[in-house]
Amino acid sequence: MFENLSQQVKVLILTLFVALILVVIGFLSGDVGALGNSIILATFIVATPQLFFTYEKYRDIKNMEARFPTFLRDMIEQLRSGVPLHKAIISTSNLDYGPLSKEIKKISHQLSWGMPLDKAMTKFADRMKPSKRLYSSVRIINESYKSGGDVVSMLESVADNATLLGDAENERKSMLNEYVLLMYAVSLIFIVIVVAINKLLIPIFSTPVSGGSVGSALGISNPCANSVGFTSLICGSFGFVAQYVFSLSPTSIAAYYVSLFFLMAMIQSGFSGLVAGQISENSIKAGIRHSLILLGITFGAFTILLRLGLLGV
Repeated sequence: MFENLSQQVKVLILTLFVALILVVIGFLSGDVGALGNSIILATFIVATPQLFFTYEKYRDIKNMEARFPTFLRDMIEQLRSGVPLHKAIISTSNLDYGPLSKEIKKISHQLSWGMPLDKAMTKFADRMKPSKRLYSSVRIINESYKSGGDVVSMLESVADNATLLGDAENERKSMLNEYVLLMYAVSLIFIVIVVAINKLLIPIFSTPVSGGSVGSALGISNPCANSVGFTSLICGSFGFVAQYVFSLSPTSIAAYYVSLFFLMAMIQSGFSGLVAGQISENSIKAGIRHSLILLGITFGAFTILLRLGLLGV
């Protein structure tokens, strides 16, 4: 039944089934906190493998870009010995170029079946569209071949440019890795600040004194107690987080601040991850990977800190 489905689709079906079971268990437990946590966990179970597959494809593209100059230089050696371009490709298909080998073997099989070289290279370029560098390089090689130019000189130029671009990207990545660590540090420091605020300020606002609480004396209470209009929509999200995620009373001051800082921390973690990916690899896909890691750390940290009594009152 599942023989013709790709691995990614199979994993998606399996994770959806597991997620459905978790949601049903949370619903049958009768605990709103368990239901909220099961929904969040189910979302992570479904999203994480799909993001992993997406990042794996991105990593393969980067590996292909790194091995592509070596492939071109091996072909240059074949051409200098008098071998035609199509036979040079077939000959180099037996060498190991990592993920690029699969694509080279595909071109080699197409050529051995009698497909014209320019058509096989055009198909190769179309498959490499996710990488602008590889797509442009293959198109240049194909156009040079069809125009009858000096293929060897052109391949040398493309290989040299690809190497220079790769070295520049690696140098930029190594220089900016410290800023990626800074994005992670900012997210963790924010959580520490939240704990400090909850342990120092919220108890002050909730401590009873003669004539009422300090909070009421200062005019500070739960801002969502009498919310109306647009404010009620925001407070509704705070109440949902407090009740269904952290099992707190949505009307308490502690629930308001825990929910407020939780949502702020999740937003901050998400955007910090995107910035980290853009800085390190200039890729939104890498940013999503960093965001997923930071969101998981933030959610786990809030849950553990709340169970340890370091959040709330």
